[in-house]
Amino acid sequence: MSVRLGGGRIGRTLIVLIASLAVVVPLLWALRVALRPVESYIGDPAGLGGGFTFANFKHAWDAGLGQALLNSLLIVGIGSVMATALAAVAGYGLAKEEMPGKPVVVALSVLTLVVPISSIAIPLFDQSLQLGLLDSRPALGLMYGSLFAGWGALFLRAYYATLPDELIDAARVDGAGSWRTFRSIALPLAGPAIATVLVLNLFIQWSELLLALVMLPTTSHQTASAVLAQMSTQFRAGGPLTAAGLFITVAPIVVAFLVSQRWLRAEVFGGAVKG
Repeated sequence: MSVRLGGGRIGRTLIVLIASLAVVVPLLWALRVALRPVESYIGDPAGLGGGFTFANFKHAWDAGLGQALLNSLLIVGIGSVMATALAAVAGYGLAKEEMPGKPVVVALSVLTLVVPISSIAIPLFDQSLQLGLLDSRPALGLMYGSLFAGWGALFLRAYYATLPDELIDAARVDGAGSWRTFRSIALPLAGPAIATVLVLNLFIQWSELLLALVMLPTTSHQTASAVLAQMSTQFRAGGPLTAAGLFITVAPIVVAFLVSQRWLRAEVFGGAVKG
């Protein structure tokens, strides 16, 4: 028995080690490229030597990433907060309120998960052009908020459904309406789940590329992901600049994850009350 247990522990350790190497090695390679002098990279792109320099980070920042990060913070800030707020309210309504057409709303929410953004990019472009919202960063943030609210509503619907009906019924007996019940009972209990939806919305919207390219034609309005995608084709020394830009672009997301990881718990998939 102990031999089998020991063998299983070794196997799990090997799997974790291989998985870790699969993630760490490409990151270390990208970091090495980001720190290589441009001349060294052009002469030997596959090499590891050639010295170290931080100039690539400065060049990437000056190439537009500095302004692009501010644009992304504005757009994603609006979009993630809006998507999370809509999801929190819609998820509660779909889980605990009786309303006509609820199956249709659920089906439409599921549809937002399977319809590719590429299929609606041109219609959204035409509508934005007609409404005078093209090349507007707040407008793109509102667009993100509406497009990415569906999955959050389904996620929170599943969480709200685990809340005991007795809690909701007790609030109604005390005279609380639907909004007060949601605000006073459901919302505090769903805090970790809502925080998880907010963080995941930050991740998803920060890396969105297609709509950012289509809706923001002005270079100074583009997001960090759009600037990073164009960087390798705009400059001859695309490798070091792109690698340096990659680390600059992901830095805010890494910080957001480190700050919010206390809320990313498995408990968000469970009920608020047991027993």
